[in-house]
Amino acid sequence: MRILYVSKTRLDYSLNSVWIKGLKENGVEVLCFKLPSSGVTGYLRALSFVRKEKAGSDALIVGYDSSLLAVFLHPFYWKKMIYCAVLPVYERLVTSRKLVGCWSPKSIYYWLIDFLAYYSADLSMIESDNQIDYISRHYFVSKNKFVRSWIGADENNFFRDSDIPKLPIFTVLFRGILMPEAGAEYVVQAAKILEKEKINFIMISGGMLLAEIKKLIKKVKPKNLEIKSELLSYEELRTTMQKCHLSLGQLSDHSRLKRTVPHKSYESLAMRLPYLTASNAAIFELVKTGETCISCEPANAKSLADKILWAKNNYQELEKIAENGYQFYQKELKSKILAQKLLDKISTI
Repeated sequence: MRILYVSKTRLDYSLNSVWIKGLKENGVEVLCFKLPSSGVTGYLRALSFVRKEKAGSDALIVGYDSSLLAVFLHPFYWKKMIYCAVLPVYERLVTSRKLVGCWSPKSIYYWLIDFLAYYSADLSMIESDNQIDYISRHYFVSKNKFVRSWIGADENNFFRDSDIPKLPIFTVLFRGILMPEAGAEYVVQAAKILEKEKINFIMISGGMLLAEIKKLIKKVKPKNLEIKSELLSYEELRTTMQKCHLSLGQLSDHSRLKRTVPHKSYESLAMRLPYLTASNAAIFELVKTGETCISCEPANAKSLADKILWAKNNYQELEKIAENGYQFYQKELKSKILAQKLLDKISTI
């Protein structure tokens, strides 16, 4: 089988690399093309690549954050087209970042591009069933055009390394881009609550709310919290993660969390890090509280602090949850397994 893989974004980005790696592990010949630019020339070169290779191909996958590319290529590729529609444009730029108003011309444009991409593709990969329900209602698209596809993790960079020792003091990790749904403010408040409990916190974060979070840290002054906003290499990040005892997920009460599953959940499972998340619908499609994760109330620093303290004081049970999560990843979420499920779905369209 031969599949063309075309993307506007980096091919080594996890939302592309997981599929490319997994398809190859299933014996698929994958011919990849990354747009050299987002301008007209880049799109024309992508079209040239597709026209040259389509005769011997069985399907075309349009990669992450390439909705306009899916719309552009649709008239020129008459075989099966699959679109990696995880984190739609409207969701990221309007619902999450609120860069424009929900009824502004730009937001309507973002909605329209997503809409056209869903209709252009024979199959769109979506990150949760709740997201499929939402898109089907708000974009008037049949659910038959979607498949729930777990994101997975870049296994070349996120893997368990048992040779790295844990830090001597119980350490909680919060990492990721500081968006409204992240709930980083509750981490700062929980750290202050647990200041006298011999529990340390490491935040590896940047993004649009960094200044606001730093201002809160300066105000609250938790002595047990360290924030790192500089960009770390994968090796540095992996080492820091492996040294910690608990990994925190998204913690707010935000509408997006009903539909999205954060990358760090997969990466934590792959590294055998116990994962603590706020109770939101989408993440519970992936993990189960008390079995493969721990959960707290959304947007509640006291509930978060209580669960962190429980994790520290019940370390044997925490280790069982970590092992369950790791085994679940090995059986259900590795790149080869995810790609095989996608191939099975492609065979039915």
